[in-house]
Amino acid sequence: MTKYREILRLTALGFSQRDICSSAGISQKTVSKVQKRAREMQLSWPLDESMTDIALSRKLFPHEAVQTEKRMPDFEYVRKELQRCYQETAVDRVS
Repeated sequence: MTKYREILRLTALGFSQRDICSSAGISQKTVSKVQKRAREMQLSWPLDESMTDIALSRKLFPHEAVQTEKRMPDFEYVRKELQRCYQETAVDRVS
């Protein structure tokens, strides 16, 4: 997850985009995009404590889909398929 609060905090402290990138472990494009949207929405540091990274994400980029929970694979099906492949390979070796 992008650290929106950290980007805004470091921006307010006068850090360069490169410094923010290395500190937060994100791309320079992400930093510039967040800074631009924050300026457009007149958001600046310090932020209210209730303004979490998730809340900032929804406020800064409402049009972007919120990442949903990923669907887990059907492990029982995968296990059966792997067993089937292994058994077919074992039969081929015996023949």
